[in-house]
Amino acid sequence: MKKSLLSALLVCTIAVSAVPSIALADNYDQQIQEKDQKISDLQGKQSDVQTQIDGLTSEIATVSEKVKDLEAKQDQLNKDTMKLQEKIATLKVRIAKRNEVIKSQARDTQVKGQATNYVSAVLEADSLSDVVGRVQAMSTMVKANHSLMEQQKADEKAVEEKVKDNETKVAEIQTNQKELEAQKNEIANKQAELNVVKANYAAEQATAEQDKSKLKKQQEEAKAEQARVLKEQQEAAKAQKAEQERQAQEAAKAQKAFEESQAKAAKEQAEQAKASAESSTSTEASSSASEESSTSSSATTEPKTETSSTDDTKTPEPTPPINTGGNKVDHTGSGNMYAVGQCTWYVKNVAPWAGTYWGNGCQWGASAAADGFQVDGSPAAGSIVVFAQGQSVGTWNADPSYGHVAYVQSYNASNNTITITQGGMGFPTPTGPNTATLSAAGLQYIHP
Repeated sequence: MKKSLLSALLVCTIAVSAVPSIALADNYDQQIQEKDQKISDLQGKQSDVQTQIDGLTSEIATVSEKVKDLEAKQDQLNKDTMKLQEKIATLKVRIAKRNEVIKSQARDTQVKGQATNYVSAVLEADSLSDVVGRVQAMSTMVKANHSLMEQQKADEKAVEEKVKDNETKVAEIQTNQKELEAQKNEIANKQAELNVVKANYAAEQATAEQDKSKLKKQQEEAKAEQARVLKEQQEAAKAQKAEQERQAQEAAKAQKAFEESQAKAAKEQAEQAKASAESSTSTEASSSASEESSTSSSATTEPKTETSSTDDTKTPEPTPPINTGGNKVDHTGSGNMYAVGQCTWYVKNVAPWAGTYWGNGCQWGASAAADGFQVDGSPAAGSIVVFAQGQSVGTWNADPSYGHVAYVQSYNASNNTITITQGGMGFPTPTGPNTATLSAAGLQYIHP
């Protein structure tokens, strides 16, 4: 009875001790299942996210192609405006030179008295053949002057037409530039949106995977702790059972000793009863002896229980200096008709007195001289420096077709150097200013 009660109590103790660990393991299983479900849902959404990513990628590709077309168009427009500027400058220089010829003829007529007509030519002739010769000569001169004037008018008209054409292209370039910037901004926005979608999806999935991994690790730790506790409980139960068996054996031994003692006492009593019949004295003595010898003894031991716990990473020669006399043409209110991002646009922007249609950089010296400006080889702050086609500009060479121009910020006479500011498509900042210091020798300067 006592052994059954102890066994039942031990089983109940083991069951109660195991309950928290089992419940904890079940709780981890449930949380892991929830994370698996979330990961499964994210994988289900992957198709939708990929569709969104593909759509944004397609939009970016479309806009990028549009930007590529706009940039090609912009490049062609810049080339067209530079060619127009070159033609306009050439025409203006031609007109300026022709004007000098016309003015020279007018001065010769007034100063030297060379004005003649058909009547004087006939009257002063020596013969009929002389009359014919004089008339033909006069006719040839008149035709030549007439042709000269017609060419002058044609060139002036051509300049007007090309100026209008250039203004149209410059306006188109500006409009195109705005559209180009807008498209580039759209690409940037779409790319940012795409990056956000990818980042959010990746972060959410990574978080779910990390949480699941963390829960699995905690579950394994919980299972290990549960196994440790269960082992301790099993060892305790085993020790308890061994103690119970020992106590049972001790009890059996005591019972056997008691029974043997009882049998011995009964035997002695029978012998005494037999002897009592012989004599009363013997009966009394036998009776006393029987009382003194009938004693019993028993011993009990308290079981000992032990508990244990464990813790657990060749530069060409420069153009010769040009000098001019005469009145300068005022260009300050003419506006900037050069293509944005070109060296000519930058210089016109910082020196408004520069000509509006002086052509490409290498043409500015001749154009400026035709407009009455002083052009020579003397450097000065505030002047415009002209570089011939392929001429050295310090650490690089001017364009072999268009040359280059820059604004002289300062001049250092002690070492004959100039500090210039400039613009152009080859610089990090095409619209300038881009500063450089270089030798002032061998260059052409236009003075305001």
